[in-house]
This record gives sequence, C-alpha cells and structure tokens, in this order.
Amino acid sequence: MKRFIAVQTGARRNYAVPAILEKAGLLEALYTDLCADSGMVAVLDRFLPQSLRKGSLKNLLNRHVLSELKHKVHTFDLAALRYLVRQKLARENQIKQHEALTIFNTEFGQAMIDRGIGKATHIYSMFGEGYDFLEFSQKHQVQVVTEFYISFMTHKIVQKEREKYPFLETPLAPEIIETDHLRDRKVCEFTDIFIAPSDFVIAGLKEFDVPLEKCHVVPYAVNDAWFDIQNNPQPGRILFVGSAELRKGIHTLGMVAQKLSRRNYEFKVAGGVSDLIRHAEITQKLNFLGRVPRTEIQQEYASADIFVLPSFAEGSAEVIYEALAAGLPVITTNAAGSVVRDGVEGYIVPEGDVEALANRIEEVIENRELRNQMAIAARERAKDYTWDKYAERLLSVFQTV
Repeated sequence: MKRFIAVQTGARRNYAVPAILEKAGLLEALYTDLCADSGMVAVLDRFLPQSLRKGSLKNLLNRHVLSELKHKVHTFDLAALRYLVRQKLARENQIKQHEALTIFNTEFGQAMIDRGIGKATHIYSMFGEGYDFLEFSQKHQVQVVTEFYISFMTHKIVQKEREKYPFLETPLAPEIIETDHLRDRKVCEFTDIFIAPSDFVIAGLKEFDVPLEKCHVVPYAVNDAWFDIQNNPQPGRILFVGSAELRKGIHTLGMVAQKLSRRNYEFKVAGGVSDLIRHAEITQKLNFLGRVPRTEIQQEYASADIFVLPSFAEGSAEVIYEALAAGLPVITTNAAGSVVRDGVEGYIVPEGDVEALANRIEEVIENRELRNQMAIAARERAKDYTWDKYAERLLSVFQTV
C-alpha cells in the first residue's frame, strides 16, 4: 500500500494535494512550516481576538486544512519562526534574504528528518522544499515525487529582462542564481518522478537532463465558484491579475497600453506593485488597483472584456484558469503554461512581442463576434479543469509510480 508524506510550505492551492491524497487513503502525513490547525498558530487561532487579525497574520490564521486530515498535520514552528526573524532583519538586502531562505530550507529539512518517515513509501514535495529530507528519504528506499510549479529557467529568463530594464527591477546577484542552480540540480538528483503543470516547465527540466519518461504533465484546476460569475463585459476593459513584475510581463503590457492609447482602452492591473513600476514612464497608461481581496476580485473578472497575461515564466498561471471559467477570452504567452488554445479561447503571442500583443488585443476587442465566440469556448475549456479532474489526473500518475 502506497503511503505519502506531503511536504509543502505555505497553503499553496489551499492544501489541495494533501487533501486529494487523504481522500484516496494515501496520506501518511502533511509536513509544513506553519498551519492554523497545528502547533503555535493553532493556539493563536483559538485565542486571538478578531480585532487583532490583520494583514499577514490574518492570512496565516486562514491556513486551514480539511477537518479529516487535521490529525495528520505536523508543523515545524521553530524553523519557520527563525526564518521570519531572519527575513525581517534582512530588509531589502537580496543576498541576506536569499541566505535566510537557504538556512530555512536546511533547518526545515533537518526538522523533518528528525520527525522521521513513519510508514511512508513515497514523499510528495513541492519544488524540493527541505531538500535534505528528500535525500534522506531516497537513501531509505522511499520514492520521491516532486512537483515543479515553475520553470527552472525562470532566473535566467527574468534576469535578461532585469538587465534590460534595471529602472524597474534590480538584477539578481550572480551568486543567488548560481546557488539556486546548484540546488535545483540536487533536487533533480533526489527526485524519482517529476510532475509539472505544463510543457513549458518540462522544457526547463530538459535543460537539467531529466529523462522525459520520468516527467508527467498535470495541469492545474479552478474552483467551481468561478463558473458562477456572470460576465458583463465593458468593451475595451483589459484585465491583468498577478504581481505587477517583469516576470509576468508588466513592462510589455505597459508598452502595449501606450501603443493602443488612441483606442482609449482601459488596462486594469490587480495585484501587488512596487513604487518603481507604478511610477515608471513605461507603465503610465496602466490603472494599478493594488492587491484586491479574493472576495472582490471576481467583480473585476465579471466586468472585464478580455484577460491578458504576457508572462515570461510561469508554471501554469492559475489566474488564467479563473479567467476561462469566468468566460473571458485570454491573450497570453507560451511561457504562461496555460491550457489556452491559440485561436480558440484566445491567442498565444511570443513573450515580449509588443506588436503582436497589441494587434491581438485590438482584434479581439474590435471584433465582437470573435470575442463572444472565444468567451463561450473559454468557459467550455475550463470545464475540463475542475478540481475533481485534477485529482483524477494526479492519482493516475501515482498509480504508475
């Protein structure tokens, strides 16, 4: 009987993988950093008044797993707390920030080793978090399944953009790129089965000589609530959701907005944004909304005409699944790792190609018949990517392990 320890930091996709494993009777334990159902945070969640639950603390206290797997959650509070302190002390120093993360990964891995593998036959890891534990597990004949939720080539790709636009983002220190490169190679060595959400991520794994027969593509999913959105498009309203950064092509979108200024389209950007990007000349035609609460973001999808994400590197952007379910045509790039089919639910354009992106945006907005056909196709496409179907795809991979 297969038994999995799921390893992840944070509440990525609301602990979807541990929940799927538990429902299938395959979960041995969930090892994570902090969770509101275990350890110190559970105590806070029980006693802290609602009036004090704000900002990042509120987000932390919202990290809850399904009730049926609460007893299988093991948190490693000390390692997580030390990381938070080091991160705070590092301030804006990227070297020290990276050092803090590296130290946490080591301490997190050692804490899991100390906890042990119990009756587990497999480890399910998110991008090799706490990779010393993966090495330990493999040495004890426990198979390691690793999900790579973003391309290994991300640093290399984004660094090129940072070097072109240093006034928007500071290039990474070379030692950070080198350290992460070595870490990624180690993760590959400790991994037996590779899971990725898109072919774009698989292409990055090829650069590390990972055999294709060990790789499996499992696209992500969208919650059913997104299908309830009644799209009432405001013609010419273009929506971008995500951090306004070079990796996601915010500079490309800014140049497109300038190019199409004669059309008086509205470019709305929902997501965190730095002052450098918000006030740059290149982005002055963009309407930055800042971080929009999850409870309000659906309203932005409901009134949008089209969805645009000109990313340079992703795994498989979950906002695109949301846009499809909401019935929005999507214009994006191959690097977004999306399930959008070129010419059906929207268009795929080359990364950084301002001319191509501007032309496609204009084409879809001005041709209302085409826009509406793509909107219908988008919602139909999203029906193939529900969480039930994600679970089926993931479990079918586990059957082959």
